[in-house]
Amino acid sequence: MHDDNHPGWTDYGMLCLLAVIWGGSFMLSRVAVSEVPPITLTAIRQGIAMVILAAVTLRTGQRLLASRTDHVVIIISAFFGMALPFSLITWGLGEITAGLAAILMGLMPLITIILAHFFTDDEKMNVAKIIGVLLGIAGLVVLFWPDIVAGTDDDIWRQLAVMAAGVSYAVNALITKRLLHLKPQPMFAVNIGWSFVMLAPAAFLFEPMIAQNPSVTVWISLIILGVFPSAVASLIMFRIIARQGASFFGQINLLVPVAGVLWGAIFLDERLSLNAFVALAIILSGVAVARMRSKPKLKSIEENAS
Repeated sequence: MHDDNHPGWTDYGMLCLLAVIWGGSFMLSRVAVSEVPPITLTAIRQGIAMVILAAVTLRTGQRLLASRTDHVVIIISAFFGMALPFSLITWGLGEITAGLAAILMGLMPLITIILAHFFTDDEKMNVAKIIGVLLGIAGLVVLFWPDIVAGTDDDIWRQLAVMAAGVSYAVNALITKRLLHLKPQPMFAVNIGWSFVMLAPAAFLFEPMIAQNPSVTVWISLIILGVFPSAVASLIMFRIIARQGASFFGQINLLVPVAGVLWGAIFLDERLSLNAFVALAIILSGVAVARMRSKPKLKSIEENAS
């Protein structure tokens, strides 16, 4: 049930913890992709998460009472919300920094606003949303300005891949509106299961076998990715939404990019340029402004995981 009380320290604590977990996934993926191909990496983490969530769901006795149409939507959601964006982000992290990937993913809520205007009847643009989107565009210009001036395209395809993942998450945010009547925990378990079913054969068909056994550091990163960003984070998210609702949960969009930058700086010794920090501030300002006059509905429950 939704908690009628105002959010307290427990609620904000869980929100910050969730941002730290999801923000850390960029760093962990960057470490793991140095030795494991991106689709294979994503399949492994989703396989781990699938086992964990299936066990939790069975223990709680929750059942997914879904129609055939619901199952089709879940499969589509698994592709746009997990299989595709996770693989794109991981491939991008093969060359670009975790902090830069986190900044690019900060655009996702603004992309969702644009798509929602054209593909929904109840989430049209208003002044605040328009200003937010314009700020997001300005942030992109600032972020890419050094490459524009220098006429270079260093890692541009990797950066565009991460942005494409943001578009995929935004598409999924609209798709999952058709799943809000289902119990979230079993639905998410099935969703992750389908993403694994997609990723495992794709990894076998399109990527070479891992040449040698990954290092201990990479195996630890893979296990943590499956346990925390993919599985435990979803359980925390369920708790937050149950206590304070989806609108309160939407504030996570402001926290994850910051957490991602900090993880990369502390543990990978990443040093972003000044324009990257300016771009981060502008993009987050855009997200904050866009939220001023809107009460966002539940977005895809995996859109901030990567």
